[in-house]
Amino acid sequence: MGNSPSQPKITAQDKAIFQLKRQRDNLKQYLKRINVVIDRQTTLAKQAVEQGKLDKAKIYLRLKKAAAEYCFKHNLESLIGTIEFKLIEKDVLYGLSQGNEVLKRLNLEMSVEKIDRVMDDLEEEKLKVDEVLDILGLGLTNAEEHEVEDELEALEREVTGKTATQNDAKDGVKGDEDKLDLPKVPESAPESADLANLSVPELDPLDSVREVPEEHTQQDPLAA
Repeated sequence: MGNSPSQPKITAQDKAIFQLKRQRDNLKQYLKRINVVIDRQTTLAKQAVEQGKLDKAKIYLRLKKAAAEYCFKHNLESLIGTIEFKLIEKDVLYGLSQGNEVLKRLNLEMSVEKIDRVMDDLEEEKLKVDEVLDILGLGLTNAEEHEVEDELEALEREVTGKTATQNDAKDGVKGDEDKLDLPKVPESAPESADLANLSVPELDPLDSVREVPEEHTQQDPLAA
């Protein structure tokens, strides 16, 4: 009886390739979640401006800026591309070392779960402006803080412009209603003098008799 075919042996390189693929997928998932966080901060900041809560809007914008700068500094998209390229080249050791280092820093420095917890506290207004980035361990440079201020001002202008446009539209509708040109109802009856001044042509009652047709004026010869 023949022996059943043996299972292919998993080599160390196979394990390394599997780990590298898992790193790539983890980085892609992390980058996707960070982008969701960034989009969410933009929406929440706009809502806060509409409610007149500028301090809260600034927190959201600072979180957005910190997350965007973190992705940029660590160049996550480029790292994902590098890992995929190393998979093609089978140079898994370099890819593993790079991926492990970045993932370790991501988990220590900027956990998405930590951001979600902070955002929940923010929505319940338990935190103040200066506490958020300290909790997350994310600091912004002076230039980045200025960019946050500029974005906040732009949001204020956008919200103010929308409000002004809506008010102008309402005023325009009301103004059009006021401008309707309707005929005025006379406030008094016509004066009797006006009726007296009306001229009516005088008719002669004999006019109808004078113009008698000639054939009716001739006598009938039999009557003579």
